[in-house]
Amino acid sequence: MESIQNNMLPQHLQMNETERKLLAEEEKKYGTKLMEMPKDQKYGMCFACGEENPVGLHLHFFWIPNGVMAFFTPKPEHQSYNGRMHGGLITVLLDEIMGNYLFKKEGVPAYTARIDLRFRTPVQIGTTIRCEGHEVKRKGRLVVMEGVIINPDGTVAAEATSTLMLEK
Repeated sequence: MESIQNNMLPQHLQMNETERKLLAEEEKKYGTKLMEMPKDQKYGMCFACGEENPVGLHLHFFWIPNGVMAFFTPKPEHQSYNGRMHGGLITVLLDEIMGNYLFKKEGVPAYTARIDLRFRTPVQIGTTIRCEGHEVKRKGRLVVMEGVIINPDGTVAAEATSTLMLEK
C-alpha cells in the first residue's frame, strides 16, 4: 500500500514524512503491517478522506485491532486562535474516525445520531496527532463508538462517544 501511496498519488494526497514515521512505529508496536482502508471512489468529495475534494483533509485510515487509526497534521488553514487547531475540525476528525470505521466494516453508510465530546488540551498547528476509533457496543442498527485524538506527547487532546445508525 505504501508503494502505491508514494508512487501513484499526487503529493498533496500522500501522508507526510512524520505521518509515515508514526505509522511505522505503530506497525512495530503491533508487530504487523497495518492495512490501509481502501478509498471509496463513490465518495471522492468526502471532506475527511475524499481524494477529489480540493480542500479536504485527505485522511488515510488504518485497521488496528478492534478499531481504526489515522494521523493528521493540521496546517495554518486549520486554525482558530493563532497556532491552535479549530475545535470544529477536531470534531470532524472524531466523527470521521468513528463513522468511517463502521462504513468500511459494514459496507453501508453510518450516520451520526449523537456525539458527545470533550476537549482536553489544544492541538498545535504543525504537530501530527493520532486519531483512534473503537466500537463499544451495538444493538441492531445502532452502534456506540469511542474516538480519541492524541497529541504527540501522549496527552489526550479530545475524546468522544458517538451513537451512529447504520443505513438500511
